[in-house]
Parts: sequence; structure tokens; C-alpha cells
Amino acid sequence: MTDSEWNALLDRFERDLDSATEMLEPWTAPKAPLPTELADRARRLLRLQQERIARTTTELDDVKQQLDALRRVPAARSDAPAYLDVNG
Repeated sequence: MTDSEWNALLDRFERDLDSATEMLEPWTAPKAPLPTELADRARRLLRLQQERIARTTTELDDVKQQLDALRRVPAARSDAPAYLDVNG
């Protein structure tokens, strides 16, 4: 893979990081080694990807906790008024 191909791949990774909602397309690992002059950029992108993964994992855990809390709320009965005691 040439330097321009490596740059294009790293550009794509940056675009993927900027896009939080789009479905990411699969990519193929380069066969040639990473050029030395692009190593710092690749390390920075790896760090940003790891940070994104950590944030996503935290958000997923938060959603799971909220869903668990919702599952504990009893179903409303149609023959009685429904109130939620938020203090007790």
C-alpha cells in the first residue's frame, strides 16, 4: 500500500470517528507496513477510537440500567388509577 493509500485509509478512519450515527463499512487491512511518517497519526486515531469505544460502552451500560428500572415498574391496571410514588 502506498503512502497515498495509507493516507486515504486514515482519512476514512477520521471520517468514521466524526460520524456517530452512520453504519460503518468494513475495511481491509493493508498488506504493506505503515509508513513511519504516518505512525503518530495512526496512534492518535487508535487512541480516539479507544475513547469512542469506552464512551459507547458507558452509554450502553446506562441504557441497560434504565431498561432494568423500567422493567421493575408494575404494569398499569385498567380498573384503578395509576400513580408513581417517586419519594417512597
